[in-house]
Amino acid sequence: MAAPGAAIRPGLLRVLHSLADTMPVTVHDGRLDLLACNAAATELFGPPPEGRPFARNIVHQCFTAPSFSEVLGEQGAAEHARVVTAEFRSALGRYPEDEYLHALFKELTATSAVFGDYWECGEVGAPRSAAERLHHTTRGWLDFDVEVLHDPERDHWIMLYAPAAPGAG
Repeated sequence: MAAPGAAIRPGLLRVLHSLADTMPVTVHDGRLDLLACNAAATELFGPPPEGRPFARNIVHQCFTAPSFSEVLGEQGAAEHARVVTAEFRSALGRYPEDEYLHALFKELTATSAVFGDYWECGEVGAPRSAAERLHHTTRGWLDFDVEVLHDPERDHWIMLYAPAAPGAG
């Protein structure tokens, strides 16, 4: 596959929207661009960014948007930066000729010394489940069990943010 699929499967979109009242769900492609999110994810993370180059890319957001440390806290933001950098390295391995990914790499190395520090660690890939604590603007800190599912046919990554059991966080 030269690039991840551009269209999300219709059945997956139905699942995404049917869970809107239950849990936040996001779908990213193999380049780590946000393709879709449900209403619960928009309520938690805000509307998807638009307009500027790489606006929907989670690696770019991690190293350029100040809101990441506000939402994840200092420790959570550092862990997120480690994970997305390792996943970005994996994406470059899957798509070695991808001009978009190479332009993103060039942009991040030119603008973020912190990205360079994480890149130098040399990690590849990322865990497929995690516990995350996220700060909501009106509800405070919320704990989630995050599961990442993969659609290998289109190289799409589905992130399910299940509210953690009370007392688990």
